Amino acid sequence: MDASPTETLQPITSIMSRHGVKCTPAEFHAAVNVTFHEFESEVYDREHADMWNSLPRQFELLVDDYFRTRPDPARQYRLLDIGCGTGLATQCILGTKFRDRISSIQLLDTSPAMLRQATRRASTWNIPFQSRQGLLSDLPESETYDLIITCSVLHHIPDLSGFLQSVRLHQSPAGVFLHLQDPNGDYASDPEFLQRKKLPPPRDPQPNLLQRAIGRLYREITGKQGDNYLIKTNKVLLKKGLIETPLSPLEIYAITDIHVGSGDGISIRHLKQQLPDYDCLSQRAYGFFGMLASDLPDHLKAIEEDLTAKNALNGAAVGAVWTLRA
Repeated sequence: MDASPTETLQPITSIMSRHGVKCTPAEFHAAVNVTFHEFESEVYDREHADMWNSLPRQFELLVDDYFRTRPDPARQYRLLDIGCGTGLATQCILGTKFRDRISSIQLLDTSPAMLRQATRRASTWNIPFQSRQGLLSDLPESETYDLIITCSVLHHIPDLSGFLQSVRLHQSPAGVFLHLQDPNGDYASDPEFLQRKKLPPPRDPQPNLLQRAIGRLYREITGKQGDNYLIKTNKVLLKKGLIETPLSPLEIYAITDIHVGSGDGISIRHLKQQLPDYDCLSQRAYGFFGMLASDLPDHLKAIEEDLTAKNALNGAAVGAVWTLRA
């Protein structure tokens, strides 16, 4: 049984209590998430260079899996990128076999600053596009899309069931849903994966995905005071009266990445239960040493690629491609 939104948000109630928060957990989560990502947009591409280097390969693999099972050379796709950020997911999709099949693009994000960056990037794609600020649930029910993508988003959403229902509502018949870059909840405790995470690179040991995220937060908070996005996030939340005292980096991370802090991650097994009208055509794991491939030394990159070729499922991150039954 999947946790309800109330249960998912329960771990942040202690943070709320420590900082004098008066609104509901859902309202607090939304406010911190939007404010944090608004300021994170200033450094997002630089701080997530590993994703830009590693994820194109993962998008390509899932797209290839889709076209092997659903070949349709004449079909065109209206694309919706949910939580588009600075445009990474759509940029990656346009590097796959979908490139000449996308007829239009809708960019959706809650952060105006993220949308501005995505819009600038979209101007180079030579494909009709629109940018819209808001949530998936804000879209008119009449709007449907042939290809819905989301990258590094599911683990931020407390109400996954409600979100997936909205995906279903806006999916055209036989449409495609593709998601990537979420913590792999089904294999977080896999013994083989845990053993691989212990293998230290022979030079310049790299942190795992969780340590990288926390490290980014600490670098920001200990950087140029008054000029980093954590300080700016706290300033806005204090000014709005949402908190009485500043949040720590770990507290912000626990709030925004709600399914990571809980340790549950994203479970494809559970998503199959929540997407009964969809066929899961392919799921793929990566980050087999707890970090993205671009951060690995060459000898571990070779092992990572071998595990990818074998479609091993016990990696740190997971993605999948689904089709809605017509």
